[in-house]
Amino acid sequence: MNDVLSTDIQFIKGVGPKLAKVLSKKGIATIEDALYFIPRGYEDRRKITKCRELIPNRSATILVKVIAQREIRQGRGSRLEVVVGDDTGQLVLSWFQSYPHLREDFKEGSSIVCFGEVKFFRSALQITHPEYEKILELQDGKPKASINFGRVVPIYSETEGLHQKTIRRMMGEVIKLSLASLDDSLPDLMRTRLQLPTLRSSFRAVHFPDECPKENEITKAVQRIIFEEFFVLQLGLGLKKQKQQKEKAPIFNISHSSLEPFIKSLPFELTGSQRLCLEEIKRDLERPFTMSRLIQGDVGCGKTIIAFAASVIAGGNGFQTALMAPTELLAQQHFQTAKKFLSGVGLTPLLLTHANSKSKEVLDLISTGKAHLVIGTHALFQKTVTFHRLGLVIVDEQHRFGVEQRNTLIQKGEGAHLLMMTATPIPRTLALTLYGDLDITVIKEKPASRIPIVTSIIWDRERVKLYAKLKERIQRGEQAYIIYPLVEASEKLELKSATEMYETLRKDVFAGISIALLHGRMKADEKEQILIDFKNNRYQILVATTVIEVGIDVPNATMIAIEHPERLGLSQLHQLRGRVGRGNIQSECVLVADQFVTERLRIMERSDDGFEIAEEDLRLRGPGEFLGTRQSGLPGFRVGHVIRDVELLGLARNEALDILQKDPNLDLPENRKIRSLVENRWKEKLERLKGG
Repeated sequence: MNDVLSTDIQFIKGVGPKLAKVLSKKGIATIEDALYFIPRGYEDRRKITKCRELIPNRSATILVKVIAQREIRQGRGSRLEVVVGDDTGQLVLSWFQSYPHLREDFKEGSSIVCFGEVKFFRSALQITHPEYEKILELQDGKPKASINFGRVVPIYSETEGLHQKTIRRMMGEVIKLSLASLDDSLPDLMRTRLQLPTLRSSFRAVHFPDECPKENEITKAVQRIIFEEFFVLQLGLGLKKQKQQKEKAPIFNISHSSLEPFIKSLPFELTGSQRLCLEEIKRDLERPFTMSRLIQGDVGCGKTIIAFAASVIAGGNGFQTALMAPTELLAQQHFQTAKKFLSGVGLTPLLLTHANSKSKEVLDLISTGKAHLVIGTHALFQKTVTFHRLGLVIVDEQHRFGVEQRNTLIQKGEGAHLLMMTATPIPRTLALTLYGDLDITVIKEKPASRIPIVTSIIWDRERVKLYAKLKERIQRGEQAYIIYPLVEASEKLELKSATEMYETLRKDVFAGISIALLHGRMKADEKEQILIDFKNNRYQILVATTVIEVGIDVPNATMIAIEHPERLGLSQLHQLRGRVGRGNIQSECVLVADQFVTERLRIMERSDDGFEIAEEDLRLRGPGEFLGTRQSGLPGFRVGHVIRDVELLGLARNEALDILQKDPNLDLPENRKIRSLVENRWKEKLERLKGG
């Protein structure tokens, strides 16, 4: 990085260690960070408005003289009111707290320029907490233009201890120091063709617009900055994908496998989406390079059977498959399904758990190749687990695993192919950002035999009806879930909690019915045992938090009630809903909501399409919250937003692919700067992205 741009922000004139600590809360640690701290809006403070022309509920810039000031005692403190005016009228400036510096600045006769929203209060015009400056001299009857007045002024996002004047003053120093160091990395021909301004002029326009900015000048400047963010990421992902496509891997001959007998042995027909997905996987495995493919599919679309089909191809070519699952219960479910479907084609599945991972017999089955499909959780990563010939790694619910864990397993083979699966539908715009280095297959179609889940929203006061429905299901021999967003009651939030309601439901509402409690604070083995017992029908109702979102398949569970659904994202609600509807009985999902917050939830009633719901969820919450703030893999764009700026994202992707097609390694002289930028800016982020 350029030495000037990497300068610690505390060394900027007027900043220092104390303010630098405050700035760090906004992600500003260097001069470069400050440049990318883009204003959230602008105020036109060029025109001086006379007092008689002021309009209530509108903001205005005024040039006035102080007529009088008065302190008004209020409890332990006092507020300050200052009467100001010009040759056309008067108004009041007010502050809720009177400070010595205010009283000093607003001495009688002082000339002041102010900006703020005008209100009509107690029969007088008033501006509360205006932004102001003392005027020492006028130029053509107007105050001289400054950082805060006489121009189009940027408005930044504030935090405690960080105010507009402070930020603008700092930005003045930042621009002064950094502009000469800003060098355009985008190739000139591309920038000219796309009519993008230079990076230097863009940052100046964003932080210090001209006194008379041209039409859309600021908008174009912001778009230029966003385009570069997206372009650099897409180049990085493209370079990574090219590297993966050159990595040697075993070639699988489809005809050597029992794929056709396996498909014919299934007690159901594959859907069109499943067949297309399998064809793409077959093409990948027939090439001499590593497969890196992500299967995205809604709950119940049949991803697992496609994964088993891939393992059949690997097994028929003398290679083993490792399947990683996020929980032991899910691993057990996969193992039972694998035994059922793979035995007919001569493949032996093995379940590797923490309980048997030290067994010499089990480890020998893996190291000798007698176990064709090894299914497990974190036990698969152990050094003692060695494969005979690992050729395929399958990762279920891939976002539950870190890149390092995945790579540890892949490295147990030589050029092993990678197939990842997720039941969380991710909108295309976000998938381009997260998984631009992967090939993506979407399974949208669901098996015709899958009965749609009926979803309804009821208000909190209607819970008597809910309990009646639940009892009716239990009496028919079915099971149910009741979900709460909190483990324990909170003093700050008036929400029902899982532990609190478990006791109430067990003792009062469902007395005589076997109920279990499950939440994330329990030990792993305790959680697994409760889920196994529920699956075996030892409990009729499972009261739980969102810990059951993934990894439980209980065909006898036909109803799920979700309390306080307004606290959860739409995609999370859809995942929870997918815990039922796994058998041949009509299932039901009931959202118990506050009557004033139901509108956002209506999509759950009218749609069972996880992709449609995910698009709406992403639109409402943004990418960070959609994925969860700790979700690895989301690049931290400083300016860009993958929903708002979707057109720029698409343009950046197309330009990146085009440039890589012509210059795969970015070796041409005109591309060397952008290659350096990719390497510096995204190195760490690209390493964290899916696929390692």
